[in-house]
Amino acid sequence: MPDLHHRNYRYPWYLIKILTFFAIYFSTAKLGLSLGAVNRFATLVWVPSGLAMAAILLFGYRLWPGILMGAFLVNLLNGAPLLVAVAIGIGNTLEALSGAYILKRYEFSHALDHLRDVLLLVLLAMPLSAFISATIGVSSLFLGKVIAFSSSYSTWGAWWIGDMISILILTPFLLTWSKWPHGKVPVKIFAEIGLLTLFVLVVGLIVFLGLFRTDHRVYPVTYLVFPPLIWASLRFGPRGALSAIFALSILAVVGTIKGLSPFTSGRLSDNLVLLQSFMGILAVTSMILAAVMAERREFEQRKDEFISMAGHELKTPLTSLQGYIELLHMKFAQQGNQETLSYLAKMATQINKLSKLITDLLDLSKMQAGKLAFAEEAVDVDALIREIVENLQYTTSQHQISIEGMAQREIVGDQERLGQVLINLITNAIKYSPHAKKIIVHLAHTHDTLTISIQDFGIGIPKAYQEKIFERYFRVYSGKDRTYPGLGIGLYIAYQIIERHSGKMWVESCEGQGSTFSFSLPFAGKA
Repeated sequence: MPDLHHRNYRYPWYLIKILTFFAIYFSTAKLGLSLGAVNRFATLVWVPSGLAMAAILLFGYRLWPGILMGAFLVNLLNGAPLLVAVAIGIGNTLEALSGAYILKRYEFSHALDHLRDVLLLVLLAMPLSAFISATIGVSSLFLGKVIAFSSSYSTWGAWWIGDMISILILTPFLLTWSKWPHGKVPVKIFAEIGLLTLFVLVVGLIVFLGLFRTDHRVYPVTYLVFPPLIWASLRFGPRGALSAIFALSILAVVGTIKGLSPFTSGRLSDNLVLLQSFMGILAVTSMILAAVMAERREFEQRKDEFISMAGHELKTPLTSLQGYIELLHMKFAQQGNQETLSYLAKMATQINKLSKLITDLLDLSKMQAGKLAFAEEAVDVDALIREIVENLQYTTSQHQISIEGMAQREIVGDQERLGQVLINLITNAIKYSPHAKKIIVHLAHTHDTLTISIQDFGIGIPKAYQEKIFERYFRVYSGKDRTYPGLGIGLYIAYQIIERHSGKMWVESCEGQGSTFSFSLPFAGKA
């Protein structure tokens, strides 16, 4: 009894869905058949195929009566005999059902954010489902003596291409927008979306509707559509790429019908064949590019999540090890066992190095997630540099670290993070100048800017690598293998920290003579 009540409650809504979709299908089909239909029944602009497959994927197979009724009625009113109209309706219904079944069978993602999803649609679901509809439709027209055998090929080709392009462009567009993006859109992203939208519209008007054209000649400027499509694919993924393609498709069809696009050299049906082939290639290219970029972003996100998780898991036992080493150091110091104390000191040094690497990894993951916190406090730069230089001087007996100049004023920033930058640059100077004897920390200032430079006299950096030295994970290779150990993230983190302080960082280097890493910061009240 409860099941019956539930069904009765849902039945009116189901009927409303069927009738609503029937109305949409019928109206778009009527429009499509009015746009240069081949032999009256096959059109190259056939919106219903894309709508139907998207509807089945989103709302389930139960919408099939709306497809059947819409296809049957529009073809009946277009002059098809009753049985032919029924057959065409069945073919169009099977097209949507078979395409949706194939995609669901292989766990197709509506987001189209993986290359396999794009290829599944383009290479399997789209051509096979369109083949079913075109074959049943044209066969029924021929058997019903509506078209001659000589016209079957052109009719089938137009039918197949029109259905495929609709499924290729409209179905993914509707699927990617079936779930509204979560979260608040940052102002910068919103502004970029506005600029991209304007760019797409202007390019579409220029290419397909002859904007700014001063004569009646049609110029081959179709290549102009690639920059906005690449922009949309790289920055906004499948949803952005498909939105741009959808907008350009509308402008292209309107321009071709009006005789203004580059695809206007003959009959309207021939022009639409050329146009739809072009738009299909654009759509596939953009979708593949967007999917590959989406996969890369997903990989980067998973990698950052793994680094964060691994860093936290490693931090706990490492802290315990440091505690045990301190206890052992106290015990053997009381016994006066110098040899064991020497071993413990070496162990502590290596654990500190490992701790620094883990800290860098955690900072990197926080930075990528936008969660790296920065304090705002008055920083005595001169005192900070003196303290860091004194501490690091104990780590090297070979190098003399000297300070030249003074800041004489405070800056506003995160003292711990700025200290992290200085430690990174000075320890790098020590590591990469194994045969030098001095390192110089220079301080210079203008009215509103402080510049700090760390100069070493070591191996230097090849000119080809200097522009990439601040990139994440970048390592300078020398000879057959790496010269020095490391993860290639220290300088990247330092660069990001300085940028967050409204500063700049750069490097000057001559291979074999040493390097000077510099960064500038605004004084308090000048940021």
